[in-house]
Amino acid sequence: MPTGTFTEPVRWADELGSFVVAGFNEASEVLRGQGWSNDPHRNPIAPVILRALPPGILLFMDPPDHTRLRRLVAPAFTPRAVERLRPRVVAVIDAVLDGLFDEGDEIDLMAEAAYLIPLAVIAELLDVGVEGAEVFRAETPALVRMLEIGMSDDDLERSLAASQELAMFLLPVLTERRRHPGDDFISGLLAEGELTLDEVLGTCVLLLAAGHETTANLIGNGTLALLRHPDQVPYLHADPARAVEELLRAVSPVKLAVRLALTDHELGGHRIEAGRQVVVAIDEAHRDPRRFPDPDRLDLAREPGPHLAFGAGHHFCLGAGLARMEAAEALPRLFARYPGLALASGEPLWRDSTTFHGLQELRVRGS
Repeated sequence: MPTGTFTEPVRWADELGSFVVAGFNEASEVLRGQGWSNDPHRNPIAPVILRALPPGILLFMDPPDHTRLRRLVAPAFTPRAVERLRPRVVAVIDAVLDGLFDEGDEIDLMAEAAYLIPLAVIAELLDVGVEGAEVFRAETPALVRMLEIGMSDDDLERSLAASQELAMFLLPVLTERRRHPGDDFISGLLAEGELTLDEVLGTCVLLLAAGHETTANLIGNGTLALLRHPDQVPYLHADPARAVEELLRAVSPVKLAVRLALTDHELGGHRIEAGRQVVVAIDEAHRDPRRFPDPDRLDLAREPGPHLAFGAGHHFCLGAGLARMEAAEALPRLFARYPGLALASGEPLWRDSTTFHGLQELRVRGS
């Protein structure tokens, strides 16, 4: 089950040309600390597409620009704002799960549920209807490749094309909502009055790229972990929120994050000079025995503690509360509605990704 094996807190990786930061405390220091950048315009070896994207994407900004934009976007993701979405999220989940096995007794859970649920929630959040959901479903797989290390030229072209298609679809929507606001996420952002169209567009693109992928992976990885450890299902039903925190640690939907050192650092006995890129191995940090006792054991009753699945510091994922809610509502409903859920024959197919830990296909039987 482990997605990464902890070996040492900081090490040099020739194949990456970077230091790998794998200790939990060391990884937290990089993600939370000063003197590290996630702005691709400051990183000469960042993928070209990241420098070609429209401005206003929080994930790729540093303070003070990041601070200003996050302050304006954050009200849409407060606990109270997310809680108001719960009835709509539950309605989406129930609609997806209701007809899950209508066409037969074996399905690919990733295609039929894990990807559909967050996609439908985002489409509902943005109020873009069926047409928007179809555009998102078509373009998001290529879009998320922008976050990979060592993209191929083909991936680069497909990601850029996907970002352009999404911009072409969303810009008229943004223009219309500015003229005729509604009760939706886009209208709420525009109502602030301080956000440019580029910044609202960038926020929507980030929601699709990072929010959709991580939530889908969390649902898929969580389902597989529970099918392999059925003794843990009662703990899921007893306390879904706690269970999700352990799944975020044990089968984190994200493998790594990349940062650029802006100043010299001493980390884990290594000197990291300004201008050097580091790879934060989130999956390995979650296996650090100095932080997590018996780290390879899935224990949904484990006392929740800080993890790095949503990052940390000023880049902590704004949509974390929404992702947690979706998983905490979807997983118990899935296992309650289909108590005979089981893995079908054959091994699950994992995605070929440097950044994300997620399944390409998860074939299951239901009853």
